[in-house]
Amino acid sequence: MTEPIQYPYSKNSAFLGILLPLVFFAFTFNNLRYSFLHGYTVSWIIIAISDLIFFSLFVFVLIKRLIPALRNDIALELSEEGITDYTRNIVIEWADVKNIDMQMGRNSSKMLIDLKQETDYGKQIAISLRWVEGKDLEICETTQAYFEEMTRLS
Repeated sequence: MTEPIQYPYSKNSAFLGILLPLVFFAFTFNNLRYSFLHGYTVSWIIIAISDLIFFSLFVFVLIKRLIPALRNDIALELSEEGITDYTRNIVIEWADVKNIDMQMGRNSSKMLIDLKQETDYGKQIAISLRWVEGKDLEICETTQAYFEEMTRLS
């Protein structure tokens, strides 16, 4: 039988994903301090809400992306049963897959999985490869080859 293929979380994407909200938080926090000290009530309330949003995004990326990346957790797995996307907790069985394509993006690519029937996720599932370690094209080609192997075996 075919061995499972596992792709870990991307440490680079996780660090970049955590850096952006931190930079914005630093800028807006400085403005918050200035507005609060000078008595601009409306300004510091608006900036405080922005800071809460940036801080929430920071915590989300820290918990959902950076910590799993540092622990070398698996982000995407190809097994005999199907594809498991651990970034969104989606399991797709090979029997449900009709076709696998790739959509190239400016920042990251997506693996588009066409399903034979409508599911809770729709008739097509897009798996973002942003959080997956490896070259997007190689991951997609490997997934397509794995899919062809599994359909040949069944």
